[in-house]
Amino acid sequence: MGTPRIQHLLILLVLGTSLLTCLELYCQKGLSMTVEADPANMFNWTTEEVETCDKGALCQETILMIKAGTETAILATKGCIPEGEEAITIVQHSPHPGLIVISYSNYCEDSFCNDKDSLSQFWEFSETTASTMSTTLHCPTCVALGTCFNAPSLPCPNGTTRCYQGKLEITGGGIESSVEVKGCTATIGCRLMSGVLAVGPMFVREVCPRQLLTQPRKTDNGATCLPIPVWGVTATAAIAAAINYSLFLRRQFWAWV
Repeated sequence: MGTPRIQHLLILLVLGTSLLTCLELYCQKGLSMTVEADPANMFNWTTEEVETCDKGALCQETILMIKAGTETAILATKGCIPEGEEAITIVQHSPHPGLIVISYSNYCEDSFCNDKDSLSQFWEFSETTASTMSTTLHCPTCVALGTCFNAPSLPCPNGTTRCYQGKLEITGGGIESSVEVKGCTATIGCRLMSGVLAVGPMFVREVCPRQLLTQPRKTDNGATCLPIPVWGVTATAAIAAAINYSLFLRRQFWAWV
């Protein structure tokens, strides 16, 4: 009598274990790359796509925001991630004032846990008022997916000390794009991302002109001269060298005559 009972218990135990191991993880799936003037209200992170994850995977939602002037570039991804640990990470890579870079990533283990639908759920946006703007430092300012075709020279917020120019090359999480950024900053060198190379499943490579004059120079009338790329310096040096060489040849010609 006892043996069939034990067999039934074993069968129930095996079935229960099988059911637990067969539970699948479902994640929201989506991809977005855009530039917004009012991301707090206009950017919608909802998606109707669903992805079934492999065993051992997690759900993820990751976003990278780069703000220059009045516009913000947004690169966002949702879906399964094959490995990782459950965690929420928010980083402000480049703080106020000037250019702002913020990243958010959420790795979670429950179905449809990557369900953020707006940026205001994890970040409060604040605007720089005109009263805090510098009257001397101006920088070309833009942010664009790919290349900036228009970078107006705008006054910088007080507290910034130089102009930045660079590109963020982003791959992973279904994204493969570059973002060109120009604007005012207090950060020295090519460190808009503060040296961070990965945001969730996205890998970020920061590329800047080989050299920038790190300190803006003031003219006699108080205006600020903008930093210029090394190729500008090189071109100027080459022109000067050509003029000097031309003068040298002219002297040699008249000396020979």
